Amino acid sequence: MATQSPLNVYSTFSRTCYSLEGANVRSGIRTNIGTFSDSVQEHLRTSGYSQKQLADALSLHPKVLSRKLNGSGNARLTYLEIQRVIMTLANWHAITTLEEALHLLELAEVEPTIFSDNEWRTPPLNTLATKRAQPNPLSDPGLSTRPLQHNLRAQTTRLIGREWAVERLRQLLGCEEVRLVTLVGTGGSGKTRLAIHIANELVGTFAQGVWFVALAGLSNPAQVPMSIMQILNIQSMPGLSPLQSLITCLKNRQLLLVLDNFEQVIEATPVLDELLAEVPGLKVLVTSRMGLHLYGEREFRVPTLDVPDLHVTLESTELSHYGAIQLFVERSQAVLPHFALTNENAATIAQICARLDGLPLALELAAAWVRVLPPTLLLERISQARLPVLTKGARNLPGRQQTLRDTITWSYDLLSSAEQTWFNRLGIFTGGWSLEATEAMMQGIAADQEGTTFSKSPLDMLEQLLNNSLILQLPGADRQARFTMLETLREYAQERLIAQGEYERLRDWHACYYLREAEAAEIGMRGPQQLVWLARLKMDRDNFRAAMEWSLQRARDGVKISTFSGQEMFERSKEVAGSRILSSEREPGDGLLAAELCLRLASAFRPYWEWQGYLTEARNWLGAALAVPFDSGAEETVRAARAKALSETSRLACLENDQPRAVELAEKSIALWKQLDDPNGIATALLHRAWAAYAMSEYEAAKCLCWEGMQHISRTDDTWLRAQLLFYLGAAAGFTGDYEQMRSFYTQSRELFEQVGDKSAVADVLKDQGAMSLLESKYAESIDCLLKSIELCYKLDHKQYITTGMCWLSTAFGMRGKPDPARASILSAQLKGAAENLMDTMGLTPWTNTHPFVQMIHQYIRSQVDEQSWEAALAAGRALTVEQAIDLAYQQQESMRTDESQE
Repeated sequence: MATQSPLNVYSTFSRTCYSLEGANVRSGIRTNIGTFSDSVQEHLRTSGYSQKQLADALSLHPKVLSRKLNGSGNARLTYLEIQRVIMTLANWHAITTLEEALHLLELAEVEPTIFSDNEWRTPPLNTLATKRAQPNPLSDPGLSTRPLQHNLRAQTTRLIGREWAVERLRQLLGCEEVRLVTLVGTGGSGKTRLAIHIANELVGTFAQGVWFVALAGLSNPAQVPMSIMQILNIQSMPGLSPLQSLITCLKNRQLLLVLDNFEQVIEATPVLDELLAEVPGLKVLVTSRMGLHLYGEREFRVPTLDVPDLHVTLESTELSHYGAIQLFVERSQAVLPHFALTNENAATIAQICARLDGLPLALELAAAWVRVLPPTLLLERISQARLPVLTKGARNLPGRQQTLRDTITWSYDLLSSAEQTWFNRLGIFTGGWSLEATEAMMQGIAADQEGTTFSKSPLDMLEQLLNNSLILQLPGADRQARFTMLETLREYAQERLIAQGEYERLRDWHACYYLREAEAAEIGMRGPQQLVWLARLKMDRDNFRAAMEWSLQRARDGVKISTFSGQEMFERSKEVAGSRILSSEREPGDGLLAAELCLRLASAFRPYWEWQGYLTEARNWLGAALAVPFDSGAEETVRAARAKALSETSRLACLENDQPRAVELAEKSIALWKQLDDPNGIATALLHRAWAAYAMSEYEAAKCLCWEGMQHISRTDDTWLRAQLLFYLGAAAGFTGDYEQMRSFYTQSRELFEQVGDKSAVADVLKDQGAMSLLESKYAESIDCLLKSIELCYKLDHKQYITTGMCWLSTAFGMRGKPDPARASILSAQLKGAAENLMDTMGLTPWTNTHPFVQMIHQYIRSQVDEQSWEAALAAGRALTVEQAIDLAYQQQESMRTDESQE
């Protein structure tokens, strides 16, 4: 494409298209609707993007984009929108070849001239390959037509010096008898980079795709199955362990798992062994600093990059063929664009690469200094750091590991003492951290160490560490500046913290800081900034996990979490959801019991887990926190933390349809709260107890529980909790046939939720109002409410509410019976199938699954068609995406309105 106009290349493709001459780009055009929409959906699905993300990229409402893609009514894509769709797909690497772009244009019935010649020559269109890469010849040829499934990130740099390794690994993984390949090498040798490259090449050879699972944030081997399940979007099945659930789901599937940094959880090798034994279609590519020593494992050593023999004089052109030289030069050019390999500097660069043993991480760290140190001075610094060459060996550690440690030490020694201290301290974070967290740590240490002052601001310190390539800035964080650290560097920093006696105290600070963040987020997710708080929890999820692991470990040891003097979690976060006691003013003194911290942290995180559909993870963490030995004579705040955890776990039990356990947990919580005389806590626990009563058809009992809760909060000003109780009273009125009272309560509740800005709660009210309308046989009203609720939940990405709303929508369409009972039954089955698929993914079992009256309604709807048709529709629904299911419901609703207007 460098010498020929892209438009000439396209002339070989025949197609029917509209002329663009004189066209108004604002006008809608009629595309080949079905195939264009299907093709776009397929590209999105196989690249891991959603239609909602595409709508956001086009600045369109998701429903508007759906209508345009499907040609609903008069909705049509404009020429400009078609351009933007294709450019967005190219930018996301959802399409990777010219053929794919041209095919989309053909389906849209427009010519390639919709893009100018210059647009074809510039990103992202000029990144499209002219020919699709050939599939692995060792794979089943039939797989090449399947949609590509993976979660692999696009790489921003090329793989250097690994051509032979790539070919060998492709051969190994192409052998039927090879099921487990472990890339073994020292930290910084490029194992992960090589694994991702191989995985990208093999995407098309596995029917169910290739999936990357990062284990760097784990320290507990028991979490490995759950980590894999979350990547594959599946959850534990009732009565089965996570591992057994994973085996059950993967039993008949063919896929490749890439497990990265397995040395973090080396004790999990039996899990991997069992998984391979029970899932015949599974292959696993592991990166680890040590072999797994499993029968059937193929270890593949990832060596350092090739370096030249210093005893042989070579010209720069000859040296440029060595992988280590190539990597050093390219990374140097990233910081100093005019840097080049010349005959004058070739020998010095060769010595640098040789002294660094060709280790990729060491080369990258060294290259970062080229901006301020010419190669001669850089070599001098390396020599002063006494880095041994590989041939000399290391006496106390394996050679490559010692080399990496010395390389990091060399870069570390170039920092000032203050920079070294803060590099070490930043190693306490897991996955990444915000500028705000850095500032909080610095302020906390300054307050704890009276008289301590810092010569640089947190931002200046981060900039220095960035410039030294010791931390990285994470892209894509609009609202927060976020940073991360290579895992090998993080381990190095933590070793220094341990040696200096700071590790435990900073882990305690870290746990307290993220408790404060979690409790602030729990309140924030009830207000107008709930999406901002949701995003913050998502970004720091690894840190919250690490804080929970640490606090749980300390709780089991029966110790206290130390706090810095005046630690800001006790200054800023006064309000704790659902408890007057935990919100009260108090001095931290010599710390707080770890048992209290882990209970509070898990409880505060429960709304996030439910929102995101991680119900099994929520049950695991809360269950572990409650399993810590409890002294009934413990101080007030510990008992309050336990009462709250019992209450939150009761809600999770309801979502599992284990109502007896939900009742038991809620009543234990109520008893504890009453001992403490905490009105907010009592009311919240009564609310969860009432929900279990509804599920068991104990409507009068539920009503009494809600009124009791209202009496307790009369002593507080908790508007949100009052709105929740009114909401539940509305449900009680509806279940007992008082529909006028039901509507009154729902209206009051919704107004209060709107007052505090909780859109998710408004959506919940709309959902239940739609469900209750079924009792009055107001099916059209029910469908309207449910669609409004689902639309709002989709914008909020509230997976639990979307799922339960879809369940009720299935019932509403089925009971409405239009355009006729049989077609209504088929639609109901499709929506039910979509909802069941979501429930399986989340680990959700709604109470309606066993409620006699609801089951009788479902049986009636099902009886309108034969069993074969129902099962086929149910299966079709299970294959729908969330967006497709919502679109199906909207299309049916619009069709009914059109029919009614013509009657």
